Amino acid sequence: MKVKLNLSKLLFYKLAFIGLLVSSSNANFYENQYITKGQNILAAFDIDRSFQMDLDLFEMHHRKTKGEKWESFLESFDKGYTYIPILKQMLNDAGVPQEFLYLAMAESEFSPRAYSPKKASGIWQIMPKTGRQLGLRIDEFIDERRDPIKSTEAAIKYLKSLYNATGKWYLAAMAYNCGIGRLQKAIKEAGSDDIYVLMDEQKKYIPSETRNYIRMIISMGIAFNDINTLKTEEKEYFLNRGAALTLASIKLPAGTSLESISKGAGMDLKELQQYNRQFKYNFLPPIKGEYDVYLPYDYLLDFKQNFKPKKIDLENYFIVYRVKKGDSLYSISRKYGISIATLKNANNLNKTLLSINQKLIVPLMQSKYKIANNAFRGK
Repeated sequence: MKVKLNLSKLLFYKLAFIGLLVSSSNANFYENQYITKGQNILAAFDIDRSFQMDLDLFEMHHRKTKGEKWESFLESFDKGYTYIPILKQMLNDAGVPQEFLYLAMAESEFSPRAYSPKKASGIWQIMPKTGRQLGLRIDEFIDERRDPIKSTEAAIKYLKSLYNATGKWYLAAMAYNCGIGRLQKAIKEAGSDDIYVLMDEQKKYIPSETRNYIRMIISMGIAFNDINTLKTEEKEYFLNRGAALTLASIKLPAGTSLESISKGAGMDLKELQQYNRQFKYNFLPPIKGEYDVYLPYDYLLDFKQNFKPKKIDLENYFIVYRVKKGDSLYSISRKYGISIATLKNANNLNKTLLSINQKLIVPLMQSKYKIANNAFRGK
């Protein structure tokens, strides 16, 4: 059942909204910025354009495009230069509205290092359990929630599943924030999935955080797609973000040191780390296989010409333990002063049973037998 907005309430919003525009000395500016651009953003999220008359949305938009918070958003968008073209292309190719880019901004301000008190991590602020369910690797050596490409692939998969479950993109965005179970409960209580009903400030069907979250995404979408707003900050070049890809992906074998990669590319190690926050150490995971490493395209040619593979000496970081009769994960973890979880993660173990002569990697950097200098750990 779809509940239509009460006519008296609609009239009130309309009159108040017009009053705000008329009272402004920059009425034409707001009309162009807020109405024209706003309709496109709302349409992308399957929201009726009448939602532009939501006063809380208008007031939030007015606040968000001024002051320190707006400056912070501009700075975050600028820092996200390397990722934005790729994220836009990935969303577009997957049939997901590019405006979800602003969901990522709202979640993390485009920082792969973003980490919440609830243990959500990365650009898309993915929880550990959700990340693993979406196929991301999270263990002692690597956290792919901090991989800008793979985490975006996971976020797209998750958003599409939420869309398939709800039928509207604004509902998928709500579910991303508060959880699909919480949203479904709200829809059942409200008897409607209409945005006006779910966003009711008195009934509070969905959490206030989610209500503000939706308005923030819409507000940022309008602001970052409007030439007038960006010209005032000399940031109109933001509109062309996405015109060219800026980050290259290369596959390298397990155990390769990041230092050898940075030397080959002719770039500073710290700069390389900034593009590869998924690696917890200054080397690729020692478990067999290949791993994606990201480089700005400007360094790719030098890397191809100069890279000399060098693997780290695992003896400085780990020991290889051969399982004996009577051993268990508990006894081995106690012996080396590490947790069972660390031991399982280091060896990519899902089961607890061990077999005699099985080889296990024991990370020394977190044990009482630590011999490696913490300076070598990637942070």
